[in-house]
Amino acid sequence: MMLRCCASLWIELDRQPRFSLRALCEGGDGFDRVPRWRALAAHLDAPVAVDDADLSLLQRIASDEPFDGASLDEAESIRAQALLAAGLLLNETDSGTTGARDSSIRDSVWWGPAALAHLHGRWHDNDISSRWAREGALSSAQMVEAFGPAPEAHQRRTCERQLPLPLPQQGAFDALLGRRLTCRNFDPQATLDQPTLATMLFRMIGTLGTQTFAPGAVAVKKHAPGGGGLHVTEAYVLARRVDGLPVGLYHYCSDTHALECLRTLDEAEARALAYRCLAGQDWFVDAPLLVLLTSRFDRLFWKYRRHTKAWKVAQLDAGHISMLMYLSAADLGLGAFVTAAINDRVVEEALDLDPVVEGATAVVGFGARDAAGTTRELTELDPSPVMRRLRATLHPADRDGDGDRDEPPVAASPDAT
Repeated sequence: MMLRCCASLWIELDRQPRFSLRALCEGGDGFDRVPRWRALAAHLDAPVAVDDADLSLLQRIASDEPFDGASLDEAESIRAQALLAAGLLLNETDSGTTGARDSSIRDSVWWGPAALAHLHGRWHDNDISSRWAREGALSSAQMVEAFGPAPEAHQRRTCERQLPLPLPQQGAFDALLGRRLTCRNFDPQATLDQPTLATMLFRMIGTLGTQTFAPGAVAVKKHAPGGGGLHVTEAYVLARRVDGLPVGLYHYCSDTHALECLRTLDEAEARALAYRCLAGQDWFVDAPLLVLLTSRFDRLFWKYRRHTKAWKVAQLDAGHISMLMYLSAADLGLGAFVTAAINDRVVEEALDLDPVVEGATAVVGFGARDAAGTTRELTELDPSPVMRRLRATLHPADRDGDGDRDEPPVAASPDAT
């Protein structure tokens, strides 16, 4: 049997107490507190406990050349079988799921630590609302009591004397910025028309044009910046209440400005999928649609191969798109949100993605706001010093357009922030 070590392997010292039946039977508190080594591999969903002998064998086999298992003695062979079962060693002739996943990581030129953070940081079955209902959620006052005050937002105060800047100019764009708001109260009955959906998607991620640098190397221009001109973010629409559009999952083709239907769903299936994608954040579920943002790592790493900053570029690209979404929604009078607290693996399973090649990044949504909302939003604000100065210069008729007035009343709820 020809063996090879997995492509990505990281070792950590685990100091967390863990349940031990033996410790309990020996009269202890039932916890084993002896530190242990754990191996984390990007192609595995969970860490694997290892010992010094395991590490020695993995080091011996960790070569680019296949290792002949016949050269192992009996004890080593037994240990190798256990490591094979755990997925840290692979049979060179095995074409199963574990081997295929490891080969995908080997071929995708990820920077190792980023691959580990991305793949092990994905959620699958988190349900925030259910956990809060079961265990309770800490309010802001309880968090301050438990952890002390939050670090100040404005930390650097290195000079006794500040040099005031001129007041910012005010115009239509500033009024639009003032209306930008994260919405946590969507009208559960309102629908969205297709022209509005089309406008939002094109502003967020539509392709304006391309420029060919060389055969096979084409830069893309969109409204948002994209690292290296690659624009690696893809948008998938989970449509529930869009006029004339069947409920289902769609891919937005940014170059042709069209939707391709991946599959249709009934409303119950769509709502359940939205809830699971959002990891149980039920205050977002009533949006008429979600846009599932993913990152094309294969495209990104074509240019930035094993680059220490490439994974960060993918997150930045999604952030640029979400801000365009917010401003476009404010312009059209819609509520909007973005969240990275998602069940990544649910998104990837729904879209049939290999997360090594294309992975979930964030979920955004937009639609009509519910004027009778019950979840707290940042509507009534204490103006900052600069805003107080600015308001003093405005004509009274212009002072209500700064984003913290004339909003629907909202009942306080347990800090859904």
